[in-house]
Amino acid sequence: MRRSLTTLAATALAAATVVIAGQPVTSTAAANDEVFLVAEAFTYDEGDAVTAAATAASAASACEDTTYALKTWKVGTLNWMYNGEGVPANIASTALSTITTSTNTVAKGTNRCGLTPLTTSTYNYAGTTTLKPQVSSTATCTGNDNKSVTGWGALPTKVLAYTCTYYNAKGVVIASDTLIDNVAYTWFTTKPANCTGAQYDLETTLTHERLHTAGLGHVDQTNNATQTMTPASSPCDTTRRLLGAGDYAGLKALASK
Repeated sequence: MRRSLTTLAATALAAATVVIAGQPVTSTAAANDEVFLVAEAFTYDEGDAVTAAATAASAASACEDTTYALKTWKVGTLNWMYNGEGVPANIASTALSTITTSTNTVAKGTNRCGLTPLTTSTYNYAGTTTLKPQVSSTATCTGNDNKSVTGWGALPTKVLAYTCTYYNAKGVVIASDTLIDNVAYTWFTTKPANCTGAQYDLETTLTHERLHTAGLGHVDQTNNATQTMTPASSPCDTTRRLLGAGDYAGLKALASK
């Protein structure tokens, strides 16, 4: 599962290949009780390709590109908890509020294009917890405890965050854990005035991860550079905190399933 690829194309490929689509994780005679697992990563791009592509594309193109990729699950109501153990000191006081903002962005379909808010899914913050996200440091899902926990820990090279989502035979999410790397990268919740180096935006990353939980897959890194569901992020990029037209269209399509 470790990634040492350095080109943008390879980065996008690495992100795509972590998907375990529709893999059963329980054995049961009753089909409706069967639980499925999907796992997805958000990686970083160490060059300027992502940032350059996003900068070259106008705000209008973000709102004209309606590309999306649907998965086989969706959220009805999801209660999520936060474990702040290991949160980087520089964002300790703002990380939870930022993660909540990202979650609400997806729940409401908050976008850059003036599109009407959505009310099709509910994400409830259920408080802090000592439970850990069931995601290993090698980016594997370690089990389903029917709890949805977002927290911090080590992840493989290039992986900013990793989400494990469990859904039932009806295609409804029953739990989703997200682990955010706290070893290799520097996070910010307010973009530094002179942002340089390997500094990454927590809000962009968690909006992306929550869209995975919601049931969206990756779109093309180059052709759909302004959408939040591109598979890699560049340092200091905050342009995709809110949804593009494609991200929004994907959530609407999920609601009609």
